[in-house]
Amino acid sequence: MHDEEIQRLIAQRLPAEVRAGPAEIRRYSDEIVIILPIARPLDDIPLLREQTRRDRMRVAREIERHLGVPVAWGMRSADHEVLFTTRTVPVMTRLGRAERELLDLLVAVGVADTRSSALAYIARAFAYEHREWLNEVRLAVGELARVRARLQLQPRSGPPVIPPEVTDGA
Repeated sequence: MHDEEIQRLIAQRLPAEVRAGPAEIRRYSDEIVIILPIARPLDDIPLLREQTRRDRMRVAREIERHLGVPVAWGMRSADHEVLFTTRTVPVMTRLGRAERELLDLLVAVGVADTRSSALAYIARAFAYEHREWLNEVRLAVGELARVRARLQLQPRSGPPVIPPEVTDGA
């Protein structure tokens, strides 16, 4: 199922107030995240989430049936994005004493209830503070993927053939 087909499903099955533009479709190896742009205030997202739940779940089931990966949803109002129904996945990492103490401090003061949520808080804070830089990085990574896709490597047997004019000047 291509993004165009997903966009068509959304246009057919979801109300106009959650279609203030094309949905953003983010594909990951273990999940697809669909962000619906809305032309209403951020405060309306909880209500729209409830009103569209049944229709979104129908669309998600159809996408999941075709692609075999779960679908998560979110909505964006202006520059504010709210994700819901996303998966949480354990990430194994080794942290030094200072980093563990920081996580424990965030738990102790009530910023987070676990080390995991404290680490998620720190990641979100970093992403917010450095959002412009991260957007540049995302664009650069996307461009790199596009350039790599143009390179069509063909399997070869033996070493590559190098033209004589390339080796003459060496």
